[in-house]
Amino acid sequence: MSGEPPPLRVFGEADGDLGHLAGKTIAFIGYGNQGRAQALNLRDSLRAGSIDGGIVVATLRDHTWRDAEADGFPPATVEDAAKRSQVLFLLVPDEDLPEIFGAQIAPHLSEHDTLVVASGYNLTYKEIAFPANVDIVMLAPRMIGQKVREHYERGDGFYSYVSVEQDASGHAWQTVLALAKGIGTLKLGAIELSAEDETIIDLLMEQGFGAILGNLVFQTLDAGIQAGLPPEALVLELYLSGEMAGTFEAMAELGFADQARLHSRTSQYGGMTRSIALDREPIRKHLEKVIAELRDGTFAREWAAERAAGGKNFEQLRSLAGAANPFSPIEARLREALRKANEGR
Repeated sequence: MSGEPPPLRVFGEADGDLGHLAGKTIAFIGYGNQGRAQALNLRDSLRAGSIDGGIVVATLRDHTWRDAEADGFPPATVEDAAKRSQVLFLLVPDEDLPEIFGAQIAPHLSEHDTLVVASGYNLTYKEIAFPANVDIVMLAPRMIGQKVREHYERGDGFYSYVSVEQDASGHAWQTVLALAKGIGTLKLGAIELSAEDETIIDLLMEQGFGAILGNLVFQTLDAGIQAGLPPEALVLELYLSGEMAGTFEAMAELGFADQARLHSRTSQYGGMTRSIALDREPIRKHLEKVIAELRDGTFAREWAAERAAGGKNFEQLRSLAGAANPFSPIEARLREALRKANEGR
């Protein structure tokens, strides 16, 4: 790590003004993980602020349609929502958005409408030809939808990334910060980050950190079993107890280094000495390769080709992963043993 970090812009409650949303109809295209949470949060904020604005939900005729109805949002078609709205949250999966946008949204856009993305993927890899006369902003919560709603209801906020990718109206920043306030993220803080950087970081966590972590968990379990250690205890120690999740929470609260002080001196000494002795070069090379393939578009082209071919390799990979999964049987035995113990058997 070297060089000066780029300037950091962080936004709080005072930076957002819900008044910028007055008189606007806001569409949520997609009512799944993020769509439902953000729509509910924004509706509550507009009502609390006595802001005259409407929310329309467009979704598939599946459980999400029924969810929208149950939540008091009469669902609409995507085309109808696009016709009626000036602000559109595009919250369908990245791989589905290009077709939906081209056929059902783009023909109904008006000058200075605002398109809101929660992922930079389609912007970074130019999967969509966005018109030049609309605002394009990113509002990307760093939290799953359920938690976005829970944190809003508790009033303690959550982190997000925000950016303005195209400012046709000259007011895109006011709009995105008003929306950020409306969904509740400014109570904790929103950080400016470009759509491209959001894409690379998000995919790096999945293909770099996530791939390494998943392999590490698997290899630790396998090595422990080969050494004669009880598999149920290994699974409990690795993740099922929640201790590791607690360690990550402590990192968030105290910092990466300072959280170590919560552990025993034996733990600290063993962890530090064995970390120093670890061969980090293969890890570093994997991460560098992932970043390079994300930046030059190799992964995006590979994933596009896989989808175009019908996803056969994807389904085979999922099938192989399921067949090679040693964790579920161990988890089942452990949970059953714990259940019986709690029943006094």
